[in-house]
Amino acid sequence: MFNNRKSVRSAVGRGLLGCAAALALSFVTGQAAQAKDSLRFTTSLPAPSFIYADILSVWAQRVIDDSNGSLDIQMFPAGTLGRDPAAHLDMARDGIADISYIVLGYTPGAVNEATIIELPGSTPSATAGSLAATKMVEEGLWPGQGMENVKVLGAFSTAPAILTTVDKVDTLAAVSGKKLRGAGPTLLATINAIGATPVGGITSPQIAESLSRGLIDGTINEWVALTIFGVAETAKNHLDINLGASPIMVVMNKDKYDSLPEDARAAIDKNSGEPFARLWGEQFDASIEKFRSAAMKDDTRSFSTLSDEEQALWDAKLQTVIDAWIAETPNGQVVHDAFTAAVSEAAE
Repeated sequence: MFNNRKSVRSAVGRGLLGCAAALALSFVTGQAAQAKDSLRFTTSLPAPSFIYADILSVWAQRVIDDSNGSLDIQMFPAGTLGRDPAAHLDMARDGIADISYIVLGYTPGAVNEATIIELPGSTPSATAGSLAATKMVEEGLWPGQGMENVKVLGAFSTAPAILTTVDKVDTLAAVSGKKLRGAGPTLLATINAIGATPVGGITSPQIAESLSRGLIDGTINEWVALTIFGVAETAKNHLDINLGASPIMVVMNKDKYDSLPEDARAAIDKNSGEPFARLWGEQFDASIEKFRSAAMKDDTRSFSTLSDEEQALWDAKLQTVIDAWIAETPNGQVVHDAFTAAVSEAAE
């Protein structure tokens, strides 16, 4: 009887030890599973927008999939990590966010060389402009100012912007004196050159309200911004003229990048640069066509082009913006020529 009780106690003890060992192993395994680095990715874009859903989120998932379980990326759309898009570059610089989507027009001077994208006629498409922008970053022609604390993961161009106004505009005389919104100093200089009144300091989510309140008479944007921010619901007159595009970047806090394990860095590198530019450009251009085609079915809209005589008048005015940019930008002619060549190569 004693031996039986001893055997039972021994078996129970072994069982408890086995459970303890299993729990310990489970705890260690759980710790290992939770050891992956988590990156915070902030953007002002709303979650339903195609840029967020079909570009940024797709890129993030590709990085996660390629990281061999070493990385997770938390997405913060619509300014949920920081409402002011003009502050998102500083958030990445300071490590408040690990990755930031930045509209360079909101942060004048950060990468002044990239404002070449804003020049009228600078790029025919988002794909060509983004591939050219990537080449400029990789070749060190867009070093930026105060960008030492961030790593550029993607350099992009939007598609060319057109002029959208409350009242129809198809001549220089008609645009004279109208208050037009532009993002960044170069687009504002373009507005001034055509005789309109430039208005800055209005972010994309604020354009529609500014139009409806009569604070501005029109805006320079492409079809993506016109659609996803509701601008086209307020202003329905469109002049098809290439007034430049907007430079965009996705940047990462450099210290955070350097601290990541090799698998995580390799996954980020694999999906950044040219692959990111192609993902952006192809999705952007496809959406431009979709949004524009849908808008053209709206009978309440007007779509205008310039006559040959008017085009010559506009071209003369717009060339002054290009000449001034080259003269005022350090190494301006070299950057201009290199970017123009890169766009031509990418557009072939």
